[in-house]
Amino acid sequence: MSTASAVKSVPIATLITDICAKLLSHHASLPSMPAVAARIHDAMASPNWSMRTIATIIKSDLGTTTYLLQVANSPLYAGAGPVRQVEQAIARLGINSTRHLVMAHAVRSMFVTRSALLTSLMQRTWASSTRLAALSGVLAKHCSRFRAESATLAGLLQDIGVLPILNVLNRYHEQLKNEAQVVGAIDRFAPSVGTVLLTRWGFDADMVEVARSRGNWLRDPQPSADLADVVLVARLHAEIASGDGARNVPRIDAVPAFSKLAFGDLRPDGSLALLHDEEATINDLMSSLGTG
Repeated sequence: MSTASAVKSVPIATLITDICAKLLSHHASLPSMPAVAARIHDAMASPNWSMRTIATIIKSDLGTTTYLLQVANSPLYAGAGPVRQVEQAIARLGINSTRHLVMAHAVRSMFVTRSALLTSLMQRTWASSTRLAALSGVLAKHCSRFRAESATLAGLLQDIGVLPILNVLNRYHEQLKNEAQVVGAIDRFAPSVGTVLLTRWGFDADMVEVARSRGNWLRDPQPSADLADVVLVARLHAEIASGDGARNVPRIDAVPAFSKLAFGDLRPDGSLALLHDEEATINDLMSSLGTG
């Protein structure tokens, strides 16, 4: 029996599960760090690295340059005037934020498929990630201990595990007809794949934990809040606002993360009102993050 026939003979749900399991067991390779991000990583490993060196690497890629300038001029980061040079953008964003944004942008750009189903899922994943990032940044502005830009990056990276799964599933795109089965596999495996990927790429532990906690509404590992808590509350708000609130998601006040975040006297319905009032900022930030 040929390989193609063997694949077709396997139930799609089993095929998807096996593919995702192999990602985690390293039988199917996870993507390498994207080239521009890898060059920045290697440059920063040198004790003599400089902002000029990082700017030169970024300017070698037009798409990355355009993306960083858009984000640096977004409502979350905007300063006294517009930024037009990469060096200015790095100074405004900070070197760690720049590195993470380059990574997220590069990963998104890696995905190419002929499958309408997978293309739709990738586009929706990125749209969801940019909204989650914007919501996380806005919520963090109203907390006392988190930087808005760090929360924004965390929101952008929580779904990072989805992209390697879609990349591998692309090999079998002709067999993939049932979107619900693909989405089910993503929900099951994305946290673990994202955890392995960000760990391999050298991200900080707090960012790795954000990927690990994807959809884990009742996580409560410690008394104090962390970045994963901010992103989980933002994700819950996003699902409620999208009409998915009845889809097995808890009440906001039943989520441990919400009670840990220093929102002052803000009640659950008040947090929804807060995000409604910030909708223009959220949409502007989504536009900046989502263009590339």
